[in-house]
Amino acid sequence: MRNVLIPTDFSVASLDLADKTAQSLEGETINIILFHAFEMPSFESDLYDIRGKLPYADLVTEAFRNGCKRVKLQHSKTIRSIVIRHQYGNTAAVFRNFADANDIDLIVCPDFYVFQAVHPGSVNPIPMFQKGGVPLMKEFKSKKKVAGEPVQQPKAIERTVVETLLTKENHYAVKEEHPIPVHIRQNTV
Repeated sequence: MRNVLIPTDFSVASLDLADKTAQSLEGETINIILFHAFEMPSFESDLYDIRGKLPYADLVTEAFRNGCKRVKLQHSKTIRSIVIRHQYGNTAAVFRNFADANDIDLIVCPDFYVFQAVHPGSVNPIPMFQKGGVPLMKEFKSKKKVAGEPVQQPKAIERTVVETLLTKENHYAVKEEHPIPVHIRQNTV
């Protein structure tokens, strides 16, 4: 079982990385750790907001939670758990300690990933990932097609197109009928 760290900005769109990771690592069992880093606070009282909540408590919406559940259910054979973790600090040493404490085996950080600061204390994790000493997954594997598997072509069926003509008496009359092939796609999602 592998522990895979994926950066998140707590948006439903950021869960696409988790979905693509599960597809790429299909056949393995993984725990997904959704990660966000915050600046090291100056005072102990800055660890929590006025109400005593963690800095990301208001960022985790119901839509985000439902998205996590959807991804987990969609890849139930691959994903064993999805958890949210955060760290305070922006140095490689702090991140290495975090990675060791959470037994991180792989970090998903594709080349197209763009950091989104969602909190005044949000920290860009990419430099920490690059210096953290944990293997990075920068691109996703595409699904393999089985050789010799026939590719289904759309079937053509005959349909009759009827052209109509409006007469002087405001009645429709059939002008001409002619067959045309119509392609129907099957197994579309």
